[in-house]
Amino acid sequence: MRATVRYRLEPPPPPGQPPLTDAVGTVVRNDPEAVVLETRRGTVTIPRDRIVATRIIPPAGPRRGIAGGDLEPLALHDLVADGWPAIDTARLGGWLLRAGRGFTARANSVLPVGDPGVPLAEAVDAVEEWYAERHLPANVTLAGPEGFDPARDPLGRLLLDRGYVASQPSLFLTTRPATILRRSAERGRPAPGRHTVEIGIGGELTDEWLTAYDGYRLGDRDAARAIMTGSPAQRFATARAGGEVVGVGRLGMSGTWGGIAAMWVDPAYRRHGIARRMLGELVTAATELGATNLHLQVWADNAPALRLYESLGFRRHHAYRNLSSTPARAL
Repeated sequence: MRATVRYRLEPPPPPGQPPLTDAVGTVVRNDPEAVVLETRRGTVTIPRDRIVATRIIPPAGPRRGIAGGDLEPLALHDLVADGWPAIDTARLGGWLLRAGRGFTARANSVLPVGDPGVPLAEAVDAVEEWYAERHLPANVTLAGPEGFDPARDPLGRLLLDRGYVASQPSLFLTTRPATILRRSAERGRPAPGRHTVEIGIGGELTDEWLTAYDGYRLGDRDAARAIMTGSPAQRFATARAGGEVVGVGRLGMSGTWGGIAAMWVDPAYRRHGIARRMLGELVTAATELGATNLHLQVWADNAPALRLYESLGFRRHHAYRNLSSTPARAL
């Protein structure tokens, strides 16, 4: 069932701020100690002695026109996790713990989906111990609508009280392959420019591709290779001009979801439609691999990338932030 639960914030907020807040979501646990809701912001655990009022509400309908609109944000992250798979994983109740030798937050963070099976503070203790054993900072993904405040979530508040630092927000975008392919066809090929660029798609991750990707993100090369080749299926786009690699992109499959990631174009070759062409080729490959939905993640402050993705039909499913025991950006 779904419910609205009004409860007291603890510790109390500063004077002048509301002392109560509401959580709305599906009830996943209801016992004498706490009520646990799966909300659009993630899992919320509310101690029974802080609850002021509750109300049963009708089931939520899907968000019309948005691929995966019937899925809660963190549940969707969990569903598509194989598209950017961690090297090492474990479960703590419903939570997914991921480690990938520090290469990207996506492969080195917790997805706190559902009930961890122990009180929240004990769950965080277990998370910190698991990451410490791997010589990594603890990192937790929290999701919600754009502009959501992690401090309004019990888990987020607990982490912030422990000194965790919130990343800048990222956006999770979704669409369907047909939308991208239709809009790409409507726009036609880019106008001729000073660069002649060829786009290739392959199933193998080459050293040449990884070297170009270093222009976007440096990191543990072996970890990058393991993560980028660990999906059930993957494809790599390579843009070349005069034999030189000037752009790369990746598709990773997770069930019927295709994940677009690692999109990069050499600054000297931007604004000539190269990213759009690579994206079109990756989406075509996704349909050949059976994808019925697509997703990608992008920093919320990356306005040029957002303009491209949204012009081709991607829509904003939710925002998310990573709370880490050491400062880090998301993605």
